Amino acid sequence: MSTGKRRKWVLATETALAVVVVAAVGYSFWNTLRKLDSGALDLRVRPELLAAAGALYLLAHLCWSSFWVRLLHHEGVNVSWFVGLRTYYISQFGKYVPGKVMVLFMRVGMLRPHGGHPVPVAVTATYETLTSMAAGALLGVLFLPALGVLPERISGNSTAFLVLGGLPIGLAVLNKFAARVAKKKRAPGARPLPAPSLFLLMQGLVHGACGYALLAWSLGLTLSGIVPDAAQWSGDAYEAQLSAVALAYVAGFVILFAPGGLGAREFVLAAVLTPAFALAHGPNAAALATVLALALRLTWSVAEVVVGLVLYAIKPAIPPHAHHHTPHESANA
Repeated sequence: MSTGKRRKWVLATETALAVVVVAAVGYSFWNTLRKLDSGALDLRVRPELLAAAGALYLLAHLCWSSFWVRLLHHEGVNVSWFVGLRTYYISQFGKYVPGKVMVLFMRVGMLRPHGGHPVPVAVTATYETLTSMAAGALLGVLFLPALGVLPERISGNSTAFLVLGGLPIGLAVLNKFAARVAKKKRAPGARPLPAPSLFLLMQGLVHGACGYALLAWSLGLTLSGIVPDAAQWSGDAYEAQLSAVALAYVAGFVILFAPGGLGAREFVLAAVLTPAFALAHGPNAAALATVLALALRLTWSVAEVVVGLVLYAIKPAIPPHAHHHTPHESANA
C-alpha cells in the first residue's frame, strides 16, 4: 500500500473513531438530561459572565502560546511576538482534524515565510504541548482529593498523586536527553537538533500551571453564567474545578482521534464534577455537570473562533530577507 493510501486509511479510521466517540458521549448526555425533571435546574444564562469565561480561556492559551514563542526564540526562530502568537491561535483550528497533527503542519506552514525552519518549529510545538499537558496532569492529580471521586484512603495520599502527575515531565526530560545523544552523532555542520534547557522547560510548567488556573476560573464563571444558585466561590470549590478542568483537558489531548478533545473532554469533566455536585444537588448532580460541560465547550469554542478569525484577517508583513538563525544557549528568550 502506498504512503498516500495509508494516510487516507489512517485519517478515515481516526475520523470513524471520532464519530463513534462523539456519538457515544452525545447519547450518554442525552440519556442523562432526559431524566431531568422539568424545572429541576434553574438555568439562567448571563452573557456577561460567559463572555468573561471565554476571555479567560483565551488568556490561558496566551500563557501557553507565550511559552511556545520563547521556545522558538531559544531555537533561533526569531519571529516577532505577534507573528508567533497569531500562528499559535490560528493553528488551534487544526486540532479539530482527527490525529491533531494538523496543528504542527499549520504552524510550520505559517512560519516558513517568516524564516522559521520546519524542524525547530515542529519540535518546539511538540515540547510546548507536552509541557502544558504535563502541568495539567500534575495539577489534576494533585488536587484530585478536592473532587472526592476516590475513597479517602486513596485520595488523601497526595504524594502518590504527585509522583503520578510528574511522569509526563520525566518523559520530556528523557526526550531532551535523546536529542543530546543524537546531536553528537550528526555530521559536522549539520543543523543542531532542538534541545530546550531543563530550566526553560521548568519555566514552561509555570506557564502551563498559570493557564490551567485561568481555565478553572473560566469554569467557575461558566457555572455562575448558567446556574447562578449552583456556584459556591470558595477555596475548596476552586481546587475541585482546577483538578476537573485539568484532567478533562489532558484526557481530550490523550485521545488523539477525538477532534479538539470533543466528547472525551466533556465526558471526563461531567464524570469528575458529578460527585462534587452531589451534596448540593442530589439526583440532579449528573445533569448539572453535563449542562456545564456542554456550556463550557460552547463558550470556549465561540471565543476561539472569534479571536482566530480576527487574527486571520490581520496579515503581518513578511520580512524581505527572512532567514534562519542558529540557536543560542541561553534559556531566556
